[in-house]
Amino acid sequence: MTLKQTTEDNFPSLLRCMDPSNDLLGRLRSVTFVKDRIPFISQQHTDDEKINALLNVLCEVPDDIQETVMNGLISALRLSGQDHVADIFRRESEKVPMSDAHYRTLMMKIDQLREFIDPENGLLDKLVSTEVISLTDAQYVRAMTGYNGKARKLIEMLTRKSDDAFDGFIDALNHTGQSHVTYILTGEGNSRPLKEEHRRRLLTSKREYLVNTTDSKSSGFITALMKKGVFSTDDQQRVIGVRSDTDYARNEITLDLIARKSQSDFFNFISALNDTGQKHVVVELVGADVVAKIETVYESGVDGGRIPEVDAELLEYMREMFQRNGNVVRPLNEHLSSNGVSVAGVREGCIEVTFTCESVESLRHFREFSDSKKLEQMLNEAFCPQFVNKGLKSLKLVISNEQFDQCISMTSDHRNALLSSEEWLVDKMKVAEVFLDKLSLCKQRRQAIERAAPEQQVKTLLNIVSRRPDSAFEQFLNALKDTAQHEVAAIISGESEQQVLSMSRLSLQNPGK
Repeated sequence: MTLKQTTEDNFPSLLRCMDPSNDLLGRLRSVTFVKDRIPFISQQHTDDEKINALLNVLCEVPDDIQETVMNGLISALRLSGQDHVADIFRRESEKVPMSDAHYRTLMMKIDQLREFIDPENGLLDKLVSTEVISLTDAQYVRAMTGYNGKARKLIEMLTRKSDDAFDGFIDALNHTGQSHVTYILTGEGNSRPLKEEHRRRLLTSKREYLVNTTDSKSSGFITALMKKGVFSTDDQQRVIGVRSDTDYARNEITLDLIARKSQSDFFNFISALNDTGQKHVVVELVGADVVAKIETVYESGVDGGRIPEVDAELLEYMREMFQRNGNVVRPLNEHLSSNGVSVAGVREGCIEVTFTCESVESLRHFREFSDSKKLEQMLNEAFCPQFVNKGLKSLKLVISNEQFDQCISMTSDHRNALLSSEEWLVDKMKVAEVFLDKLSLCKQRRQAIERAAPEQQVKTLLNIVSRRPDSAFEQFLNALKDTAQHEVAAIISGESEQQVLSMSRLSLQNPGK
């Protein structure tokens, strides 16, 4: 079959699978008739336009040189890594263009793929080493702007490859920790892409908070992510290698990387935050569980004030009522639900009720609800009447303050008070060992402060404290007062030094208050 006939018969397939790379076009410069049209072909804006122009040139080749041009074209295709295209003109290998099924899969999933593929997490290097793409192809991908741009370019490039490139791509994804992307393409495997609701929080709705609050530099957070398998060494290098060596810059990159990972990686990301003392950040993302202990109070003289068998019966009754939203708990459930709180479970031992707060606002409301004794009152109204004839007098609700203190982020007022005072405090504040002993700092955070240059210690300390829970602010002020740094405490709190000193003396006189 002639060059012209083959080109015309396979025009759509050639338009889809031929890659107008610089390598191919450069080699075609030695092919008669075609070489004079290369400048025109190269001037076209898109790959499709370039291939369309090249194919039109091939259809115009005079009859007496068609065999010569075809031989030159086939040689150029094979030398530029396009055996699957060359075999359309002359079958000499087992390579075939990408199948319609694989092509449609890539095109139909491209929106999802560009949001989850991470080309620089070893993927491009793996594809090059297995000869799925060339080194020049990888350079083209890396030249694109942003993760999405790189991912889209890679997908478009793969659609022009041979059909076995699809399986090679799947294999490379699995070998570089991106099996959740494989699931997008095949529907197989246990790994799932990150849920859209969590991606939105990382990228938009909670991003400013996360960038400003997450402690990624001094807490060992990046190391924790690597230990849990969330981050690879490539991820780590991208984060710590950022030019601006600040938490802000690191957090921007970290959030972008987490957003491209699997749902299980997100859960491990949450776990890493908890492990590095950042539960207040976790609450902003996924809410919090508060465990309340229920102490039973019986009429005096009955088994020392406690009846185990009645406790057990009460436990089962409470569990049943909350599970099926019985009439006795419906008013309480409705109040909790309207404020983003629900009962997650009732456990045995001593009776423990777990309340799930879906947001920081829900947690704050729940604390107020609990502190006001209204929650305890509603629990008594719901459950005591059914057991009054068995000696139950009342229920006492016990919730430790620590569960709230570690979950509430520092307020913007407190954070601004710390950071806006930075320049004033560099020469006034003393970061001594006795002062650091009074702060609840993990080993990594304390070392970050102690190892900082003398002129950077105050700045490092304030940055770390500003990213802690709100309870850390009061602890910080108390540490200043306890080490006689009243002027510094006054600058940060906005009170006069005399007021701070008076309050400090009052506290010493009444240590229990």
